[in-house]
Amino acid sequence: MSTELLSDGTNIGYVQSVPLDDGIWEIGFHIGAKYTRNGYATEAVRTFMPVIMDKIGITKMAGVCLAENIASQRVMEKCGFVLEFRGVDNYQGEQREICRYWFENK
Repeated sequence: MSTELLSDGTNIGYVQSVPLDDGIWEIGFHIGAKYTRNGYATEAVRTFMPVIMDKIGITKMAGVCLAENIASQRVMEKCGFVLEFRGVDNYQGEQREICRYWFENK
């Protein structure tokens, strides 16, 4: 996990990788509401991806968000994630409309 800090040390969010089944890893990220719409999530995810993927030895990472979460979709797309699925599927134990993305480090 990476904690996102401003230059003055203010904690504004995090980026993390979470192991799922079958050796698949998923990215998770959050920026506090006060700090959104400044490009911090995109900058953090872009910086985090090559470092964490190399560290855990993977070449592909999943990203999943609710279909209504346009901001997270935009962050993943700006960072090179490709949309694989949009539809209803299990999301944190409930059937919800989601977007599932994949990032491949070539």
